[in-house]
Amino acid sequence: MFRPTLALPLLVASLPGFAATPPIAADSIVVTAARLAQSQADVLGDLTLIERATLERFRGQSLADVLQQQAGVQFTSNGGPGKASSLFLRGSNAGHTIVLIDGVRWGSATLGSPSLQNLPVDQIERVEILRGAAASLYGSDAIGGVVQVFTRRGQNTSQPSLSLGAGSDGQYQASGRLAGQSGKTRYALGLAHSYTDGVSSIANPANPGYYADRDGYQNSSLSAALSHQLVESLELGGNLLYARTESAYDSYVSDANWNSVAQSYDYRDKSTQTSGALWARAQFSPDWQAEFKAGNSRDESRSFTPLSATDLRDAPTSINTRQQSFSWQNDIALGGGTATLGAETLEQTVSGETDYAVRKRRINSLLAGYLLTQDTLRGQINLRQDNNSQFGEHLSGQLGASWSFLPDWQLGSNLGTGFRAPSFNDLYWPGAESPDLQAEKSFNREAFLRYRSKPLQVSFTVYRNTVRNLIAWAPIAPGSWTWKPANIGRAQLSGSTLALDWQANGWLAGGHWDWLDAKDVSGGDNDGKQLLRRARQSGALYGGLRVGSLETRLEVVAQGKRYNDAANTSRLAGYGLLNLSASWQLTRDWQLAARINNLADKQYALVQDYGSLGRNGMLSLNWQPK
Repeated sequence: MFRPTLALPLLVASLPGFAATPPIAADSIVVTAARLAQSQADVLGDLTLIERATLERFRGQSLADVLQQQAGVQFTSNGGPGKASSLFLRGSNAGHTIVLIDGVRWGSATLGSPSLQNLPVDQIERVEILRGAAASLYGSDAIGGVVQVFTRRGQNTSQPSLSLGAGSDGQYQASGRLAGQSGKTRYALGLAHSYTDGVSSIANPANPGYYADRDGYQNSSLSAALSHQLVESLELGGNLLYARTESAYDSYVSDANWNSVAQSYDYRDKSTQTSGALWARAQFSPDWQAEFKAGNSRDESRSFTPLSATDLRDAPTSINTRQQSFSWQNDIALGGGTATLGAETLEQTVSGETDYAVRKRRINSLLAGYLLTQDTLRGQINLRQDNNSQFGEHLSGQLGASWSFLPDWQLGSNLGTGFRAPSFNDLYWPGAESPDLQAEKSFNREAFLRYRSKPLQVSFTVYRNTVRNLIAWAPIAPGSWTWKPANIGRAQLSGSTLALDWQANGWLAGGHWDWLDAKDVSGGDNDGKQLLRRARQSGALYGGLRVGSLETRLEVVAQGKRYNDAANTSRLAGYGLLNLSASWQLTRDWQLAARINNLADKQYALVQDYGSLGRNGMLSLNWQPK
């Protein structure tokens, strides 16, 4: 039910003001596909660029809300806003996608996956999604791909802005930002806060953890950036993203007779996540530029559960991850292309009440690549050697090429390998230690056909990614009650994506459709079964119109049936959601924006027994002087 409530609601050029329809540009600059700046029209990988104008439609929401409408992406959520979520990029596992914040790794080294639900849209300038194996560029975990987030930076002129919004389910958001340039110094500072009452995270009364309440979520965040052009050939800078969240959820503990009790206890998670970097960019010659970067990210989580079945005092536990990185990358113009040489080191440290046998590891890496851009041909080759202190060395590679056989047409293919190092939980969880685990490995093949012109962009991509040595829990011997992680799994991820975007004379339309066959090929009881919670078909369509100062947009997001278990016996029904957004430029500096999600109030589940939002919306008032 829709019940409005009254409350307060880095590398490339700047974006326009509020929610203007972005033009389709064949020459947008991206960096994730090759670790260097290149025209999006020249990219060989399967890459999506989400710019600020698109993010404006998701004020007060998280990056997870934005990503789940993109091609090749499927999401699960354990019960509404701010709850634990999983990203399946091209059907890969949740731990098979790297998330970078301005080039710095974001996420938990214990779980081995990032908390995308805690990344606030208000602090993001742009997002690049690279699908397909990318270990030769970024190392471990890039089996399914990479999501790189760029936080907001200073512009050429002073740009203050404010936004207040209120909506259904007790939702409100407020954000403010000041950014600009003074002489050779650029600066940006952003603050944001959002809150929602949410829904009951467990919706099925038969579930032992069910409790008929609302499980709320709040997020307070800060972003800051500062850079200075010291001399013409040297720029120094730094950036920071900080997010503090609190999320309630449903659960239970058992008494001596294994009956569920304490469902009404206030189960909750509090987390603090930080990502920052200091960097220097130097132009040593017209053909040679380099970047030095020191990065640091922290994931600190504190969970509150009852002390026992009869003592409901708080018993908090904490798990913390620190990832400290140093990198040196050189880009050199060479023979009609650009050569890349670099070195990285990453140190991961975990702490908390859990008694891990090993709490620290270091990964030293060397990387090399060459990007060819010549006439109608494009080529890319990358190699990377990672030396992990826990399990040794791993070599990754990538090879791609394309041919522009007609104006605006491009035909190409890519080959690439990927791997994922076992997480600290996989290796050292007390009582289930498996220190001899090996890395998961993958081999990805894909081909594409693309058409890009000013009014129209169309692409069709086919792929197959074979993953072996998958880590899964298994009994240590047949019939044993003791289970531990083991390298027993194998999966095949095959599929195709058709995407289209068109815009002309104020009208816009487009969408994407994904066909996915993500199946277990391990040879056991579940051989040939679909992987957990992956739909064979999913997609989105949109249409919109801009007339004068008014812009409207209608979206349809759909997902086919999935299975909630590896044996494919528990079926989750498919669903379709209708979303509507609109914005009205009241004056030169003021804008009114509205968004309604799930307009038809569709009841659906992303995870069995867990709740999801019905019809919900947000109305916001935005100010940005021109």
